[in-house]
Amino acid sequence: MRIRTQCRACGLPFGAEITAQSTTLACPGCDVERPLSQQGWQDTPHGRVDQCPLCDCQHFYHQRDVNRAWGCALVALGAALAPWTWGISLAVVVAVDWWLARRLKMAVVCYRCDTVYRDAEPQLRQDEFDLLKHDVMKYGKTWEDAKRE
Repeated sequence: MRIRTQCRACGLPFGAEITAQSTTLACPGCDVERPLSQQGWQDTPHGRVDQCPLCDCQHFYHQRDVNRAWGCALVALGAALAPWTWGISLAVVVAVDWWLARRLKMAVVCYRCDTVYRDAEPQLRQDEFDLLKHDVMKYGKTWEDAKRE
């Protein structure tokens, strides 16, 4: 299964491929290895992830598998050309964005460690991103913390 994760030691984001035989995942920058759990995921062409092999979290969301840098560059290009095209370039960017949204596959993302699982199919309980759930899972925030502020 193709993944995109970030090293906990040096912070380097990197892509990797994990298989059912993989027991560790090494960072290409600092060579620090992280253990991989074999529970809760399947490495098949249309795999599934019910438990993150890197952090053992069972909470995921799904999103379109888009390269954010390319998306931002597309919007910046449309905005930069807008004065000379009387705004037509912005309409073209919207059309390209709509077309890409229809064509791109979905990816599953772990709430706790932000690992992106590119070959996994979203399951029924893996909804779209929820900011409250993200803050609870990633930072341990609760409603009691909000009342104290």
